Amino acid sequence: MQHINLTFFLELGSSLAQLRFFAKSDVGIPMLEAWPPAHDLDDKLSRMLSGDPVFLEVSNGPASNLRQALFYLRQRHFNNAAGELDFDKDWGANTVPAWEFSLLPLDVFQNVLIAEFSNSATFCVPQRWGYHTPTLIADATICSELTNRVDFQGTARTDLREAGKCLAFHMPTASGFHSARAVEGVLHRYFQHFLGKAPARGTMGTLLDQLDALTKKGASPLPEPKTLRTLREIKDLDRNPLAHPEATLDMLSAKALFELAGVAIMRMLVEIAPPQAVSPTP
Repeated sequence: MQHINLTFFLELGSSLAQLRFFAKSDVGIPMLEAWPPAHDLDDKLSRMLSGDPVFLEVSNGPASNLRQALFYLRQRHFNNAAGELDFDKDWGANTVPAWEFSLLPLDVFQNVLIAEFSNSATFCVPQRWGYHTPTLIADATICSELTNRVDFQGTARTDLREAGKCLAFHMPTASGFHSARAVEGVLHRYFQHFLGKAPARGTMGTLLDQLDALTKKGASPLPEPKTLRTLREIKDLDRNPLAHPEATLDMLSAKALFELAGVAIMRMLVEIAPPQAVSPTP
């Protein structure tokens, strides 16, 4: 998956249109006017042929042919004998004959590209509630203000990021699964902090039972009751049902779990992390 900047294609269309306009002119085109769209089109063709921002399939051949024609145009009018841009010429006075632009296979490339794009796997990801879609996809830890915590790393961080990504792509059950995993990842550290040992293999419920028992003994330090209540809510309402294959979440439930997971993780980290665990915001 990659982010595609749609302005690339607007600029591509603009360069194609400008060169097509030159081809219809009755007079030569000053080099100073002809160079920008020709150079921009050549640059974009080069990027597309290397897979940026998309990989071409059937358009590869027409793109290569058009780029070759642009190369010859540049050699004839813009380059010197050494193959470099000729700045000794007067680019304002010297012109490129309009008929030379009509020889560029602009329409062939554009028509094939349109046909290829009409069958491409292109989708729009709408905004989910008040969340910024690129943030949900790129790094959902920002939504929970966890992005600057250097003590929130590893698989737990990865899972929370995946939870946000799944939420953006309308995969609520997958989002809930990753949210629950992120909570459990930090819960293991939380457990070790208060009980002084790594948790043995067990469920989220057994870990919480041991933490609850610790609070009843009056030992110090003690986990915060509100943190344990939040964790218990996640376990009872979301984590346990998600363990069953027939259970699914709707989008609202996945959103609630994602947000509750962020709260639970932050509360646990605040209790167990030293002050320097938070890096300053740039």
